[in-house]
Amino acid sequence: MDDRNMESSCSTCNEIDGEHFKSIIHIDLDCFYAQVEMVRNPELRDVPLGIQQKNIVVTSNYEARNYGVSKCMLVTDALKVCPNLKLVNGEDLHSYRTASGKVFLVLQGWRCPVEKLGMDENFIDVTSLVEEKLKNANLNDLIVMGQLYSEPSAECPCGCHNRLKIASQIANEMRKKIYDELGYTTCAGIAHNKLLAKLICPLHKPNNQTTIFPQHGANYMSTLTSVRSIPSIGSKTMEALISQKIISVSDLQEAPLEILKKHFSSDMAVRLKSLSLGEDNTPVKQSGKPQSIGLEDSFKTVSVKSEVEDKFSALLQRLLVLVREDGRIPVSVRVTLRKKDAKRLSSHRESRQSQISPSIFTLSSGVLTVTEAGQQKLMAIIMRLFTKLVDLSKPFHLTLVGLAFTKFQERMTGRSSIVNYLMNDISVQSVLNLQNDGDASITSMDYSAASPSSSTTTDLSDAEIEPSPKKPKKVNWIAKKRCLAKEEVASPSKLKVGELRLNSKELEKVSELRLNSRDRSLTPRASPAKDNFSDASDSMKDLEDGACNDCPSYVDKEVFSALPDDMQQELKSMWKNPTSSEKTRSSPRKNKSKPNSIMKYFVPQK
Repeated sequence: MDDRNMESSCSTCNEIDGEHFKSIIHIDLDCFYAQVEMVRNPELRDVPLGIQQKNIVVTSNYEARNYGVSKCMLVTDALKVCPNLKLVNGEDLHSYRTASGKVFLVLQGWRCPVEKLGMDENFIDVTSLVEEKLKNANLNDLIVMGQLYSEPSAECPCGCHNRLKIASQIANEMRKKIYDELGYTTCAGIAHNKLLAKLICPLHKPNNQTTIFPQHGANYMSTLTSVRSIPSIGSKTMEALISQKIISVSDLQEAPLEILKKHFSSDMAVRLKSLSLGEDNTPVKQSGKPQSIGLEDSFKTVSVKSEVEDKFSALLQRLLVLVREDGRIPVSVRVTLRKKDAKRLSSHRESRQSQISPSIFTLSSGVLTVTEAGQQKLMAIIMRLFTKLVDLSKPFHLTLVGLAFTKFQERMTGRSSIVNYLMNDISVQSVLNLQNDGDASITSMDYSAASPSSSTTTDLSDAEIEPSPKKPKKVNWIAKKRCLAKEEVASPSKLKVGELRLNSKELEKVSELRLNSRDRSLTPRASPAKDNFSDASDSMKDLEDGACNDCPSYVDKEVFSALPDDMQQELKSMWKNPTSSEKTRSSPRKNKSKPNSIMKYFVPQK
């Protein structure tokens, strides 16, 4: 772009100064995988180094690149151009993820939004920080740290030049801190938007940084030889553009908007045009923890179930390490397969996922762990999903298996949490199943586990629901089959947790109250007592004083005297006036139980 065009572009800054106010930094770690290995083993620093995954060199250090080793080169070809190439297996990504997380934490120290892009790239929006520094800055002393794409012929009226100069100083501080604390060299791009910051970043690699001013954005974009260089343009969009003889970014700049609208939506056409001119208003979004944690293993072919199970078992062991470091509890697992299909002449992926119980994971001393039994349960779920994806009655050929935990439960079920209390002690939701067993007076109760609910669910229609967690310890509880209190009580699910615990004296008192029903069909059922069973002594007194003078001969008077007063009156009325019994039975109860909720265990009963 000539000086006249630059001045024209700058003269429009007053109209578009809203697009220049941001200051964005893009930081990219140099030859990331190779650098991590060189930091771990300093002996690799001065030798040609390649990181091998399967039979491919996925990346190499700059010593190897000087020999002609390039990314994704076959190992055999790499050794031909560089016979002394040192190869390190990089299939286990654990150390690389750890290094990426450390870089991310360093960048967060500036208290600015940081957005991760893969493991080795980060966007940082330093707009607010720049504004603060600008207040106390001497504008005459401001300089650009590192490289400048092009010197401006005039200052932009919006003040973006000074802001980007300060941003370049901040970028230099970030890169220095990453090197001092972690030993990694980086390159950086500084611009007023994410697009230019990313694209200008590698211009002076390695271990350097480049700043570009807004007025030079279109000029720099025109130097890109392929529209695929623009991050937002994928392979399908590129093919559509090439079909219209639009190959380079310069071609896209010159293409009339009307032509683009014929092949793309109106919004997409405008978006493509803007990107070609270096315009981008995408915000930097603060990155959190990943939505899923997964691993994959590719190979030539696997056609035996036992080998597939071994692959999944190895992936699960590595995946559990990542989950432990992440700290969240997974609630869903996904299995992915890549099948080799001769009819389709290409491989394709299929996946299926299932919810899993959070109880598989336990928290011990702040560390998330899985027992051997839990691992076996996970493997059973994984292989069940596998069998749903593959018909084992027919030959199959897989070239990839993948395993991922998707959707997480943020809150830990710690030792003092209510979820842990309900799971490991008793289940309030299934308290008693009082049965009339005649002579039986002691019943062993088995309480189902209250599985901690999760707000996250699988988003696949074919997802399976994992069975409820393993039942907790059994609680032996001696209880009567009829109510002991006179007043009407709520349903068993509304009993307070504390009321379900009986001491030995109370158990003795309850065991003395053996109530045997002579006619189950005529004896009405009662709800469990709401009052604490320490009131059992009062119930004993009621048994002595509450004789039924009007009871029919077939009614057990002891059983009748144990019923609440209103129920006794209802039965007496029914016996005196049998014709009104149906009306009495069908009449609604005044004190209707309220819906059950977790709040019942925290809010005092009224």
